[in-house]
Amino acid sequence: MSTEPLVLLANSDTWLTESLESVLTQGGYRVLATAKRQQVLELARRYLPDGILLDMGLDQRANDNLTLCRALRAEPSISRATPIILMTAGPALRVQQIEALRAGAWELRGDPLDMEELVLRLGVYVQGKLEIDRIGAEGLVDRTSGLYNDAGMARRSAELAAFTARQGLPLACAVFQPADGVLTSVAADRLALAVQRAGRISDAVCRTGPVEFTVFAPATDETGAEGLVQRITDAVSRSAAVKLRAGFSASPAAKRPSGGRTSTSLPQPPPPSTTDLVDRARKALH
Repeated sequence: MSTEPLVLLANSDTWLTESLESVLTQGGYRVLATAKRQQVLELARRYLPDGILLDMGLDQRANDNLTLCRALRAEPSISRATPIILMTAGPALRVQQIEALRAGAWELRGDPLDMEELVLRLGVYVQGKLEIDRIGAEGLVDRTSGLYNDAGMARRSAELAAFTARQGLPLACAVFQPADGVLTSVAADRLALAVQRAGRISDAVCRTGPVEFTVFAPATDETGAEGLVQRITDAVSRSAAVKLRAGFSASPAAKRPSGGRTSTSLPQPPPPSTTDLVDRARKALH
């Protein structure tokens, strides 16, 4: 995976685009350029740039030339930490700068354009965004839905596996994915919130992909896992109008010491492999 930050450069001025692209590339950025207004939002959703340089002239046919900036800032898949720098022909008047800030831009740059200063400012903003991304990746929770992310799932599922092994309880795992094709980022986030609401407090409900969800349920055997799958798929179908396919696996209850009581002086049964449970559940998707 490339470590070079990605900049989306949306400008109708061919000469300026080529000049900026050259300077940014030399500065260690990858550049995704377009001169078409209708492509900007889709490219931002698909590639999730680390910075956006946006020409206000792309909105010149609209009543509000900040419409595109507002749409980018309102898009859930684009981090709020992603800097948007607007550019405009002619001087940037104070009233325009204020409106740009209100629309979600980090700043507005007008003519004459100081390209060196622009790139240096962009670099400061992008480094801040990348640091926020790093902190988020090291966290345990998906920021959009509040569900455990991959790191959170690894930790919480290991805790549940150890607990169920000590208590002689079964542990079930279920994996859910949409049954019908690819969802937009907005629909995917709505689905994540629906899954979050359908989960139980006792379960570890995780977002393991944009539209994949994994649930670890303690004290749940195969029969209980079937019921869990039915409950979540029904709830999501009602609240998000999305049909899910699901697969599940279960680890049986470990044998407890004779007499039915756990003793710290006796060897404890090993916890089930949560990785194996997830793999088996994914293979069972239907």
